[in-house]
Amino acid sequence: MRVVSVLPSATEIVFALGHGPELVGRSAECDYPEVAKLLPVVMRPRTLDSERPSAEIDARVRAARARDESLYTLDVELLRTLRPELLLTQDLCGVCSVTSEEVAVACARAGVRPRVVSLMPRTLEEVWATIPAVAAALGDPAAGPRLLGAVRERLPPPPSRDGPHPRVAVVEWVDPPIVAGLWSTEMIRWAGGESIGPGPGDPGERTDWNSLRDREVDLLVLSPCSFSVSRTRRELSDAALREAIARLSPRLGTFIADEAFFSRPGPRLAEGVRLLRSLVEQRTEILPMPFERWMVASPGAVTP
Repeated sequence: MRVVSVLPSATEIVFALGHGPELVGRSAECDYPEVAKLLPVVMRPRTLDSERPSAEIDARVRAARARDESLYTLDVELLRTLRPELLLTQDLCGVCSVTSEEVAVACARAGVRPRVVSLMPRTLEEVWATIPAVAAALGDPAAGPRLLGAVRERLPPPPSRDGPHPRVAVVEWVDPPIVAGLWSTEMIRWAGGESIGPGPGDPGERTDWNSLRDREVDLLVLSPCSFSVSRTRRELSDAALREAIARLSPRLGTFIADEAFFSRPGPRLAEGVRLLRSLVEQRTEILPMPFERWMVASPGAVTP
């Protein structure tokens, strides 16, 4: 089967299911596993401003969405060449990828008629349900339960709900701060924390750093969507932003984590839960992901 995925989490699932050789195209953000980067890029962002300050990116995205403009473009000629039989996309977030409607228009222009499977999980269980859904779309339904079982085995056991739990904030954008919702709330609870953000399945909450300080956060995890640890560290070189975050002074610390373990609704969310459990319980654990403690050492300097 010839498969195109314009959703990073779906690309990860296809490879994890053992069907990577069937992928013939991807989005520019589909960068895991490493071999995925060898595939032709079918979808790209219209504006390459990922190195601009967060506030500028946010303003540009909000303006584009207000005009009902897509943030991405699909390569119609490449779609025509690749002739996909299955196309994996999403309908949850217009900021993260093209929508099913945009895919349908591009496919019609390209003269191709793939089966389009649109994923839109909001809760952690809905994320896990996308694994057998993708397996079934690939014509290999037996592979879904096997992979899902392996993912569940990587999750830590559910915590006891007795006694107080640390108040945890996972921040998916830093300027302005957006407190992660959707599946992140359940990840925090599974890790033994209490989320100070939206309810399970609810979208992220735009706020400000003073408001977050008033909520008495015990543990702060900075994991901006689409940012690596090094990219987030560069963002925090801004003095005003650095000082605003430092004023929260969470008693369990502030950490920077790779966004793939929080923002991408795929198998690696299990490692995100493990990281949160480790931080909540203040344990030293070697985990397969980039993360580091963040602190202000001196004016103009940030050290892990």
